[in-house]
Amino acid sequence: MNRLTIDVGTTNIKFNIFEDYKIKESLEMRIETYYEEFGKVYQSPERILRQIKRGIQNLTQKGYDIEDIIFSTAMHSIMPIFETPREEELLIWQDKQASEFVKEFKKTEQAISFYKKTGTPIHEMSPFAKIASFKNKGWFSDVKEWIGLKEYLIKAFTNKKVVDYSVASATGLFNIHTKKWDEEILEFVGIEERQLAQLADTDTFYPISKEMAEAVFLSDKVNVYVGASDGCLASYACYLANGTVNTLTIGTSGAVRKVTKEIELDDEGQTFCYYLTKDYWVVGGASNNGGQVLEWANKMLYKESSSSIYKELEHILTHAPIGSHGILFLPYISGERAPLWNSEVHGSFSGLSLGNEREDLLRSIIEGILFNLKLIGDLVELEPRDISVSGGFFEEPILTTLTADIFGKNCIQSQYSEPNFGSICLVSKPTSYVLSEHKRIFFNEENHGAYTKSYINFAKTVKSEL
Repeated sequence: MNRLTIDVGTTNIKFNIFEDYKIKESLEMRIETYYEEFGKVYQSPERILRQIKRGIQNLTQKGYDIEDIIFSTAMHSIMPIFETPREEELLIWQDKQASEFVKEFKKTEQAISFYKKTGTPIHEMSPFAKIASFKNKGWFSDVKEWIGLKEYLIKAFTNKKVVDYSVASATGLFNIHTKKWDEEILEFVGIEERQLAQLADTDTFYPISKEMAEAVFLSDKVNVYVGASDGCLASYACYLANGTVNTLTIGTSGAVRKVTKEIELDDEGQTFCYYLTKDYWVVGGASNNGGQVLEWANKMLYKESSSSIYKELEHILTHAPIGSHGILFLPYISGERAPLWNSEVHGSFSGLSLGNEREDLLRSIIEGILFNLKLIGDLVELEPRDISVSGGFFEEPILTTLTADIFGKNCIQSQYSEPNFGSICLVSKPTSYVLSEHKRIFFNEENHGAYTKSYINFAKTVKSEL
């Protein structure tokens, strides 16, 4: 049986054809993001849909007989659908138009109350904040629907306006205790339940529409599964492939997560808790500042095309000692979600002296990225076991070793730690945890002790920002 998973993240669309639990074919397409003034950040859902259709056509023309399609999408996207049609602009998590609203709302008692209902931290990333901030706009009353990318795609493929519990639980509008849209929150933001999609569990499926089946050269017997969010599915994949409940993903951004069997909420609203399946929840925190910080450093400090920070990693980490000769780097060059939940915070260096060298500066940047993610891991209260790692950051083996030493946990790497494998497991849960070859990176106890001293200073510095 061939199943097609389609994972629509923030920067890429990834297609994978699975036969049972093995990947038979892969395809990847880039997504374009648009940035405008006043913090507006959006994508074109129409263009994304066209890319998806082209991707499926590419695969079906290779002769694959696809029986199921399972979707995963990034969290926090939202767009208004107007009574009078306008160009569709899908606001994504990076959109900051709600910053002023969030700053004021966090001062109220409702902020923590709404967090404890939804498991979604109060931040401009969420559809809750975006919709609430638009409430007084002149065009607000002309909106007939509010939908995210998952609803848009499922409607295009099945003619059903549906969103899964997992994506819904990251909107800030969904009550994770009742598994319904929350009436009090909807009233607060000024919308009605009829303007939102119907809710469904993550293993729900519908037949593909005849129109779509014809357009992408598929049988009209294909089932389309609603699926879940990419972050939750990445955690599920790691759990079922490797038996690890702890996960660390570093791509452009970063996230630390763990799979739990019950709802876990933070007293101060600093971590998220999102629905995955009837049996599992995903608790964690996401950082804006993952691999893009290295890209920034590379652009700033390496002007010659013949060299790069990636080519010099071994030299940097050998030449500069653990702790970067006293330099601490706060990696908040793009504001921050967890652990600060503050879009206005900035990156900074401290501890600089005349004795520091270029390598100290570069090492402090790398350490700062990982110290920040460890801080999130401490908030999440990771289990005292191994941690599965995934994302482009870990394509560099030396960075995986560094991560193991800083976290004090053995790291597991596997090709089955991505959302696509989690999607397959939603449809057909495997009976064995170890499904693939994986690489295990052991941490060094002595190095971990040395990093811990610098990490304590980092944590104290960050807490002074709170």
